Amino acid sequence: MTEKLEEKKGEEVVSLLQQQIKAEGKLIGLYEKTEQNVQSKAVRHLLHTIQLDSMKHIDICRTAIEILQGEDVLKEEKRDLREKLKEHVELEKGSIDRANKMLKNVWIKENKAVKELIEKLRGDEKRHTEALRKLTNKTFFRWDGMHDFINVLRDTEWEDERRRRLIESKKKKADRRP
Repeated sequence: MTEKLEEKKGEEVVSLLQQQIKAEGKLIGLYEKTEQNVQSKAVRHLLHTIQLDSMKHIDICRTAIEILQGEDVLKEEKRDLREKLKEHVELEKGSIDRANKMLKNVWIKENKAVKELIEKLRGDEKRHTEALRKLTNKTFFRWDGMHDFINVLRDTEWEDERRRRLIESKKKKADRRP
């Protein structure tokens, strides 16, 4: 792919992400309005949780844009990130255990609406745990100015070595040219 075509595709996805941010913002406003006109506290709380999801979606889109535009994700924090997130994972696991205990309770078992809410809570906690595990174990990449993917969660020595090899490779290619 040519550089201009790659750039255009990048601009296209950023534009789509920006459009999604605007749509989520409108949804948040609609949920707020609807929430104000509803008498039931339970329904208001449910609408609020959906509104929070839209806020989360905005953050997801913003993060994607930042990574695509070359933001150096976690550069300063990557050395202790894994250690710091271990506590988060443990707390999330505790939340899953509590939800499992609640789901065994007869009051929860007999109330389908509450059971569904607790199952949703447990599902969210499971997703959080998995996301935290991926964040601590999976490698994340950003597109840098040399159009090379750079790993942002490994240690800086790995990144420095990777960059050194890339530069060396480019020099060898340049030396071979007539």
